[in-house]
Amino acid sequence: KRGGAYGGDGPAPKAERRAIELFERALSVNGRDAGALQAYALYVARLGDLESARTLLEKGAKVNPRHAPVWQAWGVLETRYGCPDEARRVFQAGIWACAQAGGGQSGGRRCANLWQAWGVMEADVGDHKAARRCFSRALDADRRNVAAVTAWALMEQEVGSKKDARMIMERGLRQFSSPPSEAKISLWNGYELMERNSGDLRAAANVEARKLSDTMADDTAKKVAAASFPPLPAAKVARPPEDAEGSGSSSEDPSADGQAKEEEVMQWRRRKKPTLTEGTVILTDDGHIEAKMPRRKIEKSKKGKLSAKEKQQDN
Repeated sequence: KRGGAYGGDGPAPKAERRAIELFERALSVNGRDAGALQAYALYVARLGDLESARTLLEKGAKVNPRHAPVWQAWGVLETRYGCPDEARRVFQAGIWACAQAGGGQSGGRRCANLWQAWGVMEADVGDHKAARRCFSRALDADRRNVAAVTAWALMEQEVGSKKDARMIMERGLRQFSSPPSEAKISLWNGYELMERNSGDLRAAANVEARKLSDTMADDTAKKVAAASFPPLPAAKVARPPEDAEGSGSSSEDPSADGQAKEEEVMQWRRRKKPTLTEGTVILTDDGHIEAKMPRRKIEKSKKGKLSAKEKQQDN
């Protein structure tokens, strides 16, 4: 057998044995290190030992349930090995465990990558409506989540909604200031690559010129770039999904006077109020779980809001 408690059957090469020994040694020092358990799980998964990987990830989620990366790794593992139902269960459990007080139905920033990974999984199995809901939740939790913006835009392009893909990219770029951060540059690069892969070289060149203009400090260089590649006509905002009554603003108004308008596009209004079950699961109209939060957190949040109102009235 391979060295250590995990690794599958058969003789292990020296490098594999050494790696497993190091993982085991790290866990012997701190068996509650969710990061080490996650890394160990991904390593044995690459060796083909799926069951051991699951065991390690499950242990990581138990010893540190608020460690979002271990939940994400577990859900992605199930997705890659063709277990979408199990992946959904893991993502839901992870969002429940990692939800932050005041994070709303999306659970806060800690849950953003879980929603993004869930959306990618739904897109892969062809449930684009569910994928849009997950990506929307990811951006509600973290409006600057480049992975969610990129994955959503690429999905829309793949299903033939090129205008929607561009709208999502443009909206994502407006969440960042200039000069651009590494995250914004990454989003620019993804936007350009999306246009090139679609075969629209003129649009790709336009995006590249805008990226260069955004990163240049010299006004003359910006003017040269703008003159060389005039901007494409603005795309109209597409209608929101069937399950949404979005009140979004038009992408023809790039100034978008305030963050509130952008957030309205990302959040879908339900046609009726969600129900709260005994398991503290917040459901949408069609029964899909959007987010979960322990009842004590919900009650605590309500009490905090009431206390704040009482103080204002006293003043």
